[in-house]
Formats: sequence, structure tokens, C-alpha cells
Amino acid sequence: MTKQAARWVLLGVGAAALGLGLAGCWPWTTADTFTIAVTPGEIADLAQNADGIFLLTIEETGSHGSTAPFTLTVDGSDGMVLVPSEVDSGKVAEVWLNVMGVDVGTTVTLTFSVERDEELHTATVTALVTEPVEAPDDRLETGTAMRDLFVPWLASEHPELGIDEDTEWIANPLRPHILEVSYYMFLSDEWELVVWWHVMIPPYDWARMYVRHIGTENAPSFGAEISSISAGDEPHTMTPPEELWR
Repeated sequence: MTKQAARWVLLGVGAAALGLGLAGCWPWTTADTFTIAVTPGEIADLAQNADGIFLLTIEETGSHGSTAPFTLTVDGSDGMVLVPSEVDSGKVAEVWLNVMGVDVGTTVTLTFSVERDEELHTATVTALVTEPVEAPDDRLETGTAMRDLFVPWLASEHPELGIDEDTEWIANPLRPHILEVSYYMFLSDEWELVVWWHVMIPPYDWARMYVRHIGTENAPSFGAEISSISAGDEPHTMTPPEELWR
């Protein structure tokens, strides 16, 4: 996480209302000028030696025209929270939760607060801390091999992504709990790449992947599949999942 953390610093819906009881005076409330959303709303299995990554998006809801900056604070009930130094509408803010040292079984609550011009919006998410990934991590070894089956194909067939054999990755374990399917996340400066593979006999020994552009996307934008690993099938594009794996 050191490479990513270098880019970060540690760090209710509000609306003004006026009510007058005088005859001829009308009560009014100001309209919201932006909304916020955080995904995922819950991480049900966050290994004690993994990082939880939440994505914040801000959407303008009118012709507010304010040039005032947004202020983001994230209050965590436990663990260490890393937030970006700046947030803006139209971009995706990546918020990291590190739970190293937090007791297994603890549910960590994060409260996101975004404010601009005295208008405040909040959102709450949770993460359950679970047993750490034991060393040696066999899934990391296999996940790295699965990722590397896709990378040369991505470099040759989809150079617009800028992913090739020289791309440097940080690994982060995932536990979505899908029967007989294993997952691993890899992060570069630009991309979140997740691979998942089916532990079955041929021809059902497939591997799949998605990528999400960091800072601009809050859902996968590209997916690919190898239909059978043992058969040596070439990767081909597929529709990526609609939601992120966490």
C-alpha cells in the first residue's frame, strides 16, 4: 500500500430552512445542489491484513454554479483511514481502510461527510474484520499467474489501456465468498484489475478479469475471459460485472 498511500493524506443532508409565521410570508427550503454515493455499502469479509477500498462519487444536481471546493472528512470507528487531499464532482475519490491490528470480528463503521457552501451530505458504510490471510498465500501465487495470462493479450489487443508486462502492481486479497471461485485484486497507478478463476476440471477451468480506471470510474469498464486454462484458450472480451468485487 506504500505506493498508493503516498498520494493520500490522513484525514446529515444539510439544507438551510426559513420559516416565518407572519401573514404573507412563505416558508422555503434551499434545494440540494449535489448528492454523494459510496460503494460498496458493506465489505462482509475484510481480512485483517488486507485493505478495504471504498469509492466516493459526487454528482451535481442543479445549476448551482459554485466554485467553492468540496470538503471531505471520513470518521472511522476503528482502523486507519486514508482519504484523498482533494475531491470534486465528476471524479471518483478512493478511500482506503487499513485494519491491521483491529480485532477479528470487529465491524468498522465509516461515516463520509462532504460539505460545500454549508451544504452537508453524509453516507455510512461498514466492513467486518476477519481472519488474516495466512502465509504463504497460495491464492496470491495463482492470482498473479492468472493476471499474467491476460497481460500480454491486453498489451497487444487493447493498447489503449496502457497495461503491459512493465506495469507494476500492488496485490490485495478479496473474499467475496462465491463457491469454488477464487479472487485477487491488483492495483497499478491507473487501474484496478481483479481476476477470478474457477477451480474445476477442464473444460470448466475458466479465468476472468475486469479493470476499472482509478479516479474516474466507480464500476468495471472492461472485462475478459479465458474459457479453459488447461486447453490454452486465448483471452476474449466479455461484458464486465456491473458491480465491484470486494
